[in-house]
Amino acid sequence: MGEYISSTSGVKVWTKPEFHPLLKHTDTKHQSFKDKLTESYSRGKVKGLPRICSINSEDARTWHYFSPLLVDQQKKRQVLACLLNQAFPEILPTQALEDVQYAGLEFWKKIEPPPSRLIFRKEGLSEPDILITLGQHTVVLVEAKYRSGVSTNTKHDKTRDQVIRIIDVGSWYAKTGGYDSSYVIVLQYGDKSTNAEKAVSLYRGKPEAIQRALHYRADLNESDYHRLSNSVAFVRWPDPMGDE
Repeated sequence: MGEYISSTSGVKVWTKPEFHPLLKHTDTKHQSFKDKLTESYSRGKVKGLPRICSINSEDARTWHYFSPLLVDQQKKRQVLACLLNQAFPEILPTQALEDVQYAGLEFWKKIEPPPSRLIFRKEGLSEPDILITLGQHTVVLVEAKYRSGVSTNTKHDKTRDQVIRIIDVGSWYAKTGGYDSSYVIVLQYGDKSTNAEKAVSLYRGKPEAIQRALHYRADLNESDYHRLSNSVAFVRWPDPMGDE
């Protein structure tokens, strides 16, 4: 087997992480990465190969950009401060920005929806690409996109798009974890046009839209909805492999 195989549709998939241009210099022994490797293609010429080894993998781009921050404190301060200031200029509390150097990062963490969501058992767990914790004050959920856009519905709810789902589970995670606030960033890699920015605009600065969508959240009041509407943002970063 060579370094890569092209799928039936012509998509290049490397056979091992060490062959992938974005992964070969990262920590591929980290448990979060090893867990992600278990997600593989189920059919075709690339059957059995890890999805993260695809040239189109948004997970590979996320690991490339963010996994070095686990061991490089200076780079962590620079990258996270840049991301947060780009997403929420003049909005994030000063304390949250001061805590950037001590930030915790978790990749593809599984998070439960609030129990007041009656079909939460059917919906299952959400898996934001990155969960950033800033001290005991703030959590930031990052949902990364590359060539695919934001899901406009879930299996059991055609009215529940991916953005409101992350807002919902993030705010519940923050509340039950004792954090003061939660933020959501939809991070688009590259210049490809997707629905991600438009999906964020449905809730950014629109507390009434969030309240309608999360009507079952009796734990949230009017000021909470206003805060959440200012705590969701769209950010675009360059594709580290270059757009094709």
